[in-house]
Amino acid sequence: MSKRWLTPRYWFARAVRALIARLDVLLSVLVRLWLCCSLPGLELAGGGQRIAWSSRLRPSDRGYLAIGPAVTVSHATEITAQGGEVSIGASTFIGPWTSIVAKHAITIGSGVLIAERVTIRDQDHDVHGPADTPIAQAGFRTAPIRIGDDVWIGAGAVILRGVTIGNGAVVAANAVVNRDVPARTIVGGAPARPLGLRQPRIDGP
Repeated sequence: MSKRWLTPRYWFARAVRALIARLDVLLSVLVRLWLCCSLPGLELAGGGQRIAWSSRLRPSDRGYLAIGPAVTVSHATEITAQGGEVSIGASTFIGPWTSIVAKHAITIGSGVLIAERVTIRDQDHDVHGPADTPIAQAGFRTAPIRIGDDVWIGAGAVILRGVTIGNGAVVAANAVVNRDVPARTIVGGAPARPLGLRQPRIDGP
């Protein structure tokens, strides 16, 4: 039987891990306080959010950003409400390097899992303007995005404007979603297409 738990090194390592965990919680609280004081247009509802210090939350041009209770926003994530509205429901997890940008409206439900490097944008550059107009000056076409509860969005997926994703749906890694996804449907590919349904496992674990 190992007696490593008797060694000073073991207890020192445990103490360091506990201290790091408490510092991480304290840092998250300080980040929340700083955000609430410094960003008009941001609402942190209910408390318990864990927001990485390296994330960027940017309500601008009278945009509005509402983050529900127990939401996790991972490092290097950018959430921008540029004249639009972003609403994120309770207990949702947003992975690192994710980009969410709203010029109209993006609604994300509760209990959603968003993996790393996901892009969610409710706008496109208008490519059908006058022929002599540079693309940077052509303006945008926007349409709201709605993501239901209990949705899982895999790494690198792209959600385009006007899309509704139903409750319990799954979006595979690197999928490009340009049309609605019914509830509990699994989609993948570029553009995304149905691959199956979420169903209870009947052949054991």
